[in-house]
Amino acid sequence: MHPLFLHMINKKYLPHLPLSGRDSCRGSYRIPSTVQNGTSKAQFDIPAPETTLNIETIFSLDAPKLDLINSSVFDWWYFDAVSETNPDDSLAVTFFTSSAEAFPFLRANETSVLTVWLWASFANGTVFIDSVPATVATVTGGDGAGTNSPGGWSSTGVSWDALTEDLSQYEITIASKKLQVEGRFTLTSHVPHNLPCGVQAERTVLQIAPHIGWVNLVPDAVGEVDVKIHGSTLKFRGPGYHDKNWSDRPFTDSVQSWYWGHGRLGPYSIVWFSYLAIDDPTNTTYVSSYVAKDGELLVSACDPSILTVSPIGSPGTTGGRYPPRAGDIPEGFRLEYDLGEENGQLIVNVSVRTVVAGDGKYYMRWTGHMVGEVFESGSQQAREAGGGPKRDLGECGGQLSSASSLVGVAVLEQFVLLE
Repeated sequence: MHPLFLHMINKKYLPHLPLSGRDSCRGSYRIPSTVQNGTSKAQFDIPAPETTLNIETIFSLDAPKLDLINSSVFDWWYFDAVSETNPDDSLAVTFFTSSAEAFPFLRANETSVLTVWLWASFANGTVFIDSVPATVATVTGGDGAGTNSPGGWSSTGVSWDALTEDLSQYEITIASKKLQVEGRFTLTSHVPHNLPCGVQAERTVLQIAPHIGWVNLVPDAVGEVDVKIHGSTLKFRGPGYHDKNWSDRPFTDSVQSWYWGHGRLGPYSIVWFSYLAIDDPTNTTYVSSYVAKDGELLVSACDPSILTVSPIGSPGTTGGRYPPRAGDIPEGFRLEYDLGEENGQLIVNVSVRTVVAGDGKYYMRWTGHMVGEVFESGSQQAREAGGGPKRDLGECGGQLSSASSLVGVAVLEQFVLLE
């Protein structure tokens, strides 16, 4: 157990029937706190008869994606927000259904597979990390017409609720005596949902890579946080986000490296995911890119030609090495999005700022600054700007800075498990 974590194929549609039962009238799932016996089946795609998702399908995306939680699988719901004026202020809440055997960055001595984790950072440099176990979890999703997406981890004092039928608004309520945290955290989305490869004809894939499911219900939102943590107030407004991940096998059996992040850059809402699978003879880089401008979707795809994510490190360090190995800690990342001939090329430098979580070797999560520019596709400017990682990121991203630069804030993370 690393010190950090004491302080984060297509198959036919699989109905979710947790062993403790399901109320089929409301699409309600009751998940027990103990490890269940048997083989767990995962849902990695959804029916998509049209090019857009209907309300019922959107609603199902927030449902559990495993039919039971044994010792080898994980499924979690993640929410965060970062201050638009000072990225040192941030909050993230994750609702886990997993054992430490399946996801080793949980507490090894925790007997419940149901835990809620909170990470908070303050402008004064304080970072708060703690977790609380639940006795049972209840999630509503799927075929529950007229019921939005509530999730409650009983006995923790922490829950979420979707305030609208299209899952564009969420409220996370915290009233935990154990954590000594109370308050509310809301998300109001202003962009479309994001699936790993966008919406596809007939059946839409929900895998970012083999065995790793991912759906991004809220790629960018107005996040509003007002909580008290051990008596200290954390209150801010800024970019917010909600997604969920799941897998039918242990995390360490799948992941070699994992770069993920999101943020808002001027009028652009962006999400990135770049992933290498362990023991992959093809050495494939799996990516998912998402860009919206002024709330209108420009890109939601898994084509590796659309997005390149490159770590940036100082001279004499391995921070910029790719493929990365455990212990490679970058100063930031360079993102290159191809938005098509009409919308140009978006190039972004992300500089890491506050360490929200991390052991300095296998896992890090940060808040950060972003600076970027849009260039005409194929232009000399784009070729020069995209000519390789730029090391000097500076306070807000460095060498891309100019009077016309786009600036913003981000939340980002990496897992690197290859020694």
